[in-house]
Amino acid sequence: MIIIEPFINIIIALLGLAYPILLQVIARLDEKYESENIAALFKTEWEWKAFRYTLVASLSSIFIWSLKLEPLIEIESLNFLIENSATLLIALNATLLVISFFFFVGKVLKYYTPYSIIPYLIKVHDKSKNEIKYFPSLVDLLLLSIRKQQINLSRTLSDFFYSAFRNVREKPNNTPVVYPDQYYDTVYKAIEELAIIKEKRNYLLEHRTSGGIWLLGEMQGKEISKKTYLWLWQNSLIAVRYNQDDLIVNHWETCHQYYSYSLPFIHKEYDNTTTSFQVSNQTEVDKRIAERKKFIEFHYALGGLLTYKNRYACIKRLFSYTQSQPPKYELLPESMQEILSFYFEVRDPYDRSYTWISHQYPFPELSGISADGVIKKWIMSYMAILFLRQYTVIMKPLDYPATPNTQGEIKQWIDGLDFFKKLLVEHLENEELLKSLNLDFITLDWCDKNDKPYPTTFIDTLKVTIEDSYEKNALTLPLSVDKIGQFTSSSKTIIESAFESIVPINNSESIPDNDSDKWYVYGQRMLQSKDAFSDNPEVHHMEFDSFLGTVAAKSLKEGLSEDFLRKNSKSYLLKPEDLFKAIDHLKVDENYVIVNFGINLEHFINHIKVPKLSEEKYKKIKIHSFNGSHFVRDSLFILKVSDLPNVTSKPIEEAVIEKYSLVKISNSIELYSSVLNMNEINDEIFKENEQNKSEDEIRKSVLLNIIFSIEYKWKRNIEVIQLRQYSEFRQQGIANKLEEIISLEKEKTSS
Repeated sequence: MIIIEPFINIIIALLGLAYPILLQVIARLDEKYESENIAALFKTEWEWKAFRYTLVASLSSIFIWSLKLEPLIEIESLNFLIENSATLLIALNATLLVISFFFFVGKVLKYYTPYSIIPYLIKVHDKSKNEIKYFPSLVDLLLLSIRKQQINLSRTLSDFFYSAFRNVREKPNNTPVVYPDQYYDTVYKAIEELAIIKEKRNYLLEHRTSGGIWLLGEMQGKEISKKTYLWLWQNSLIAVRYNQDDLIVNHWETCHQYYSYSLPFIHKEYDNTTTSFQVSNQTEVDKRIAERKKFIEFHYALGGLLTYKNRYACIKRLFSYTQSQPPKYELLPESMQEILSFYFEVRDPYDRSYTWISHQYPFPELSGISADGVIKKWIMSYMAILFLRQYTVIMKPLDYPATPNTQGEIKQWIDGLDFFKKLLVEHLENEELLKSLNLDFITLDWCDKNDKPYPTTFIDTLKVTIEDSYEKNALTLPLSVDKIGQFTSSSKTIIESAFESIVPINNSESIPDNDSDKWYVYGQRMLQSKDAFSDNPEVHHMEFDSFLGTVAAKSLKEGLSEDFLRKNSKSYLLKPEDLFKAIDHLKVDENYVIVNFGINLEHFINHIKVPKLSEEKYKKIKIHSFNGSHFVRDSLFILKVSDLPNVTSKPIEEAVIEKYSLVKISNSIELYSSVLNMNEINDEIFKENEQNKSEDEIRKSVLLNIIFSIEYKWKRNIEVIQLRQYSEFRQQGIANKLEEIISLEKEKTSS
């Protein structure tokens, strides 16, 4: 007979004594490590699950045994096992419970001391396919080690995270490095914990976190993603918020080295297999230039943040950091050209580069629509500090920058130098800033003795120089061949299209000169800013190539409508519903034509429902439609097809072609154009255009010419009936009644 009591006693002992104690130990993991993640992670361990399951199974087996159930089957050779199955089940479960208990105790002991849990979690993390499962618990242990100043534990964890970040960077891809969100959050929280602690001991961890080692790496040259830049900025904000200059300097030191070794210039390589010696690595060169520019931009913004918070002592430490002799300051500009170029890029009134700078580089205590302007102001203020720093540089620090290439850039510099001068004056009057940065030697006397321009004098001189360049360029600005070609092409397209639209009313029969009325429409001329026709205009000139052509085309059609008005022999004012009924009263047929100026035929077709009306015909009478003009609107002209005018493009006089240097631009009509530089034309043309304009303004312009001569030749004595559409919103007089309409047949009889 099997003795059951020892097994039951073991189960009861583990349930009544050991289990509550262990539960208490697990509950204390939250307090011990100040982490919910570790306690939650423990409950996912198989030892915890096995112990709980075997305990439940053991209690269940005791319950089954206590029921004293009769065997359901009998097998002679197995009767012993069947009769004692409940007892054997208790024994088996008790044995498994004891075994799982020892494993469980071992796992508790591993979790209970930092020196055992950290190596354990690192080991299982490295083996696990789930990169995030153990990561939060390791983060909590890192933060705890920082709070408790447990340097040895911090170093172990620091090595682990260093490897974790490196593994992400070393993944084979050619895209910017983007870490999982928990990685960024880890660095941020670690820096915050380090910033709170006043006593500094954990130098290695500070260097790796605030220094950006984890995020940037060391001499690996991987492209930095936008997301990483955003988190680097957030990390810098933490250091500034807690007045931790050391953390800012750590960042600066790492980035100084990173810029030198991970972002060096890529020199152009030329393909010698071709006669043109093309650059074979231009894409890589351009990409590296953009990466270096973004990296420097970030640190200029950081300088603006420090200036905003009046952290002059920190700025001084950054200014003095170098790793070479003679000194080279990688993150600082070497020339006035670099300083002023970035200043004007930030100040750009069109916000082409930094539209929402508060999203890229938010400053503390700044928000709302005004934040962007304030942030830019402080970055520009830092550029003014860098300007003053140039007075401490040995190698050619005060060389004047080159004049910008385009008129637009020059104008931007002229407009922006006064504000830069204002920033300089503010700094020169700030004794705390000058003394902290060792710039208080910059005085008028010192500049005179050392033959250097005083900062404000430097700006004044520069402004005069670029103003002279601006005026000189405005007069001598070369005209763009492409822009002139664009003007010619647009003019040709617009005028030819306008002429083709009036060709349908051209009378196919020639009208004799001795019995005709003639009217002419000529081309157009206008002065335009020369800047619009330069390769790099100061501002964007909308429709510079098509405006004059549009005006000339409009004059061509208005001339036609004006001619119809002149030839009008009788006019009727009619309500819309009577307009086409009046045509019926005129008793005209397919030998007549309707010329429409500005009447919306679609309205009459779909809403008034005029029978037998389409866009092209009314009954059998053909319709030609044109837009309304200044002279004629909402009118129909009815006349014989044979009385339509001759529309002819007449030749241009040779004297005019020569005078205005005209070039024929159309094969279908006599159409000429030219673009004349008003600084280079003869006195005759100059005087023709000097009305109400100064000589200087004229010489900074071009004369645009679109020349044609369109003749409208009409028969003298013809019948042209005008039907005007009545509108109750315009003062036009009293509308005619249909009974007042006289048919053209009666007109002929009476005449």
